[in-house]
Amino acid sequence: MTTAGVGRGNRGRVLAALRERQPASRAELAAETGLSVATVARIAHTLTAAGLLVEETAVGDGGGRPLGRLRIDDNAAEVLAVDVADHHTTLAFLDLGHTVRWQRRLDAGQGLSADERLQHTLAAIREAWRSAGRRRAVAIGVSIPGPVQADGTIDFAPSLHWHGVPLGSLLRGSFGVPVSVDNDANLIAVAEHAAGTRSGASSLVALAVFEGIGAGIIQSGTLWEGAHGVGGQIGRMLLGGDSIDRFYVDFGDLESQLGSVGLERRLHEAGIDLGGQAEVFAALFAHLDGEDPRLRGFAERVLDEFAAALANVCALLDPEAIVLGGRFAPLAARLVPELERRLTGRVLHVPALLATSTPVEGTLLGAAVRAFAAYGPIEQLLDES
Repeated sequence: MTTAGVGRGNRGRVLAALRERQPASRAELAAETGLSVATVARIAHTLTAAGLLVEETAVGDGGGRPLGRLRIDDNAAEVLAVDVADHHTTLAFLDLGHTVRWQRRLDAGQGLSADERLQHTLAAIREAWRSAGRRRAVAIGVSIPGPVQADGTIDFAPSLHWHGVPLGSLLRGSFGVPVSVDNDANLIAVAEHAAGTRSGASSLVALAVFEGIGAGIIQSGTLWEGAHGVGGQIGRMLLGGDSIDRFYVDFGDLESQLGSVGLERRLHEAGIDLGGQAEVFAALFAHLDGEDPRLRGFAERVLDEFAAALANVCALLDPEAIVLGGRFAPLAARLVPELERRLTGRVLHVPALLATSTPVEGTLLGAAVRAFAAYGPIEQLLDES
């Protein structure tokens, strides 16, 4: 190997060591990489000048001369995270420390065709990417409300009317950077595992309740996607024996009854008027302690149906925690004791039930985590400097 190749390899070893353990002193990095302290010092000087490292100083326990500790500069790279939701698209640039550096939300409106919504999404991503300017943007991560294949092709996203949309290849062809396209519930689970109150849990389920319903599953510390990339599609559970008589092309049985659209339909069919409030779950569950027996009974029945689905999840996965995301997140304080009561005595171990807890919206943070993973080893930043 040439001298230049050896030097680049050594810089990569230092960066990789810092990614695993930072901040670290030059002596600690030397012990970790097998390089001499003098070599690490030279590399640190080069990488700091290139904008990849920063140095922190701290006085040791015994006082005396300040100790220099190195860490990767969070500003060294950013990714564009995109949340394509039911009726809006949120875009954000996140850095290596998962801090949001720029964010914008664009309403998509109602009644768009599948192609119109796709063009709206692509235009929003193009505009955001152009706004990057001098940012070190290295990859794009996208959250989709539906199952996604490994290459970024969307199997179907009912709320967007998308079927077989090759979004991953479209974005790679347009921008020439690594792209990750994932299911929204999966990304909420990834975000919670990375930065939530249950970060590092070996087993975790994120329940995402929107127009549809999905679940992201962390098992043995890893996102579990199933044989075809569609693991966790809790919305396709069957609510009863008569469900076998029907076929489900877009929304599955459970989500067609318990997603926001299905719930609004059921309320209408039952002749129940919640007063035109925008958020159907909040409006309905406000009646759990209400005086109207019809409204209270309907709310209780809906929670019974959710609890039955979660009991099945517990029977199969025995998760440490179930995180309530989407429309359930702001209602968690009210829903957690109700769901715990329903699960007690019906499952062997009632998991911890809690609201989403990440500092950044789960779909965006999860998309950023997956985008950085798609980019690859951090030492590739040497090619960007």
